[in-house]
Amino acid sequence: MTEVLTVPPARPARVGRLYVRARGVRHRLIGGLNAGFDGFWLGALDGAALDAIDQSYYDDAAEYVDDDYNLRGFERWEADAVARYFPEGGRIAVTSAGGGREVLALIDRGFDAIGYEPNAKLCHAGADLLERRGAGPGRLRPVERDEFPSGTGPLDGVIVGWGGYMLIPGRARRIRFLRDARASLEPGAPLLVSFFDRDLGEGYFAVVAKVANNVRRARRREPVEVGDTLRPNYAHHFTRQEIADELRAGGFEMAYHERRPYPHAVARAV
Repeated sequence: MTEVLTVPPARPARVGRLYVRARGVRHRLIGGLNAGFDGFWLGALDGAALDAIDQSYYDDAAEYVDDDYNLRGFERWEADAVARYFPEGGRIAVTSAGGGREVLALIDRGFDAIGYEPNAKLCHAGADLLERRGAGPGRLRPVERDEFPSGTGPLDGVIVGWGGYMLIPGRARRIRFLRDARASLEPGAPLLVSFFDRDLGEGYFAVVAKVANNVRRARRREPVEVGDTLRPNYAHHFTRQEIADELRAGGFEMAYHERRPYPHAVARAV
């Protein structure tokens, strides 16, 4: 008769705990490798190289030039912010306007909206769509990357298109953008920004910044900030306090902040 070997009752539990610990080690190792990889390339790339990566990313993103996407209107969180804070029928500038989705949504709600977009492919597609929808020429215009458009005239509000604010590299550049936007607004006028928050964890961002700045010091280049990353193009991830501080430095006071379903804030010009 063949003897059947059995595992003692306690052994499966020990093996299970060993697997859970090993999985945690694997997760930390992969996280560390990802942070080191992102940090190295963020340190090695800057200026025109980061701009080229961003342009390539949006050139390849067919979604943003698709009519169905741009005709779908506001996301719920955008619609709620506009209804709550923006004056009916006001003159609104949309930066990082992409293929015109937000501009169309505003026009459909009776606003006098004009969009600005640095990516030539998106700008051309959006301008064409707006004209085909009867909005008239000049509703979507080219603008320099990371710059608030000049010559907008007095505005009743500003929307920085979905996630566009976080694509501006460096706190000083972002604050300059906000100050230029503030110059076009009366006190109390609203500004809507959206961005990534630091849900990847502070440890990841600390490693990215440390590795990137070691590389940048060797290259004698401008340091990065904690919160900067490449996923896959440059983006800065914010804490609530950080976005409030930047808005204040740019001439705004944060009136509203929400993390779900997409992190965003509304500020008023002071």
